[in-house]
Amino acid sequence: MKSTDLLTQEHKLILRALDVLDAVADSMESTGTADQADVDKVLNFLRWFADAHHQAKEETILFPALKRAAASQDRPVEHLSKEHEQERAFVEDLETNLRLAKFSDFVSRAKRLTSSLRNHIYKEDRILFAIADELLSSAEDDAAFERLSHFDTALDKQDLDERLKELHSLEWKYLRR
Repeated sequence: MKSTDLLTQEHKLILRALDVLDAVADSMESTGTADQADVDKVLNFLRWFADAHHQAKEETILFPALKRAAASQDRPVEHLSKEHEQERAFVEDLETNLRLAKFSDFVSRAKRLTSSLRNHIYKEDRILFAIADELLSSAEDDAAFERLSHFDTALDKQDLDERLKELHSLEWKYLRR
């Protein structure tokens, strides 16, 4: 398995959380209320998994490997790193809007986040990862894959299993799947 395959699999989990966030925002928009516990679960998943695990892996393992393999990849990597920072700010804004019961602001920001993050994932999956697959030698990719595979501790994996159960429950509640 390539290092990019592992990250693409993680993108699929993030996209599932974005589907739930969209449905939660739609529900909030139509009812004018929020199930704070559900919103917290989605935001915690995005903060914990999408940022602290997935994006951290990209920023500390894949992006530096790409920069070492080809200096020409500095600009795309820097651009995607800046998008990671924007996504973190979006999640912070969502939490603030939720706590202050600014539901219309929450809905607006949630839609911007889901659109932005879907676009970001598309760019990584279709453009950056194709470049990585081309540029990284087998040895470089194997080393990156090894580091990515061992990034999460056993406790992290157990925590992910619990969060995925919560995500599945939210998918059933909001998406009926």
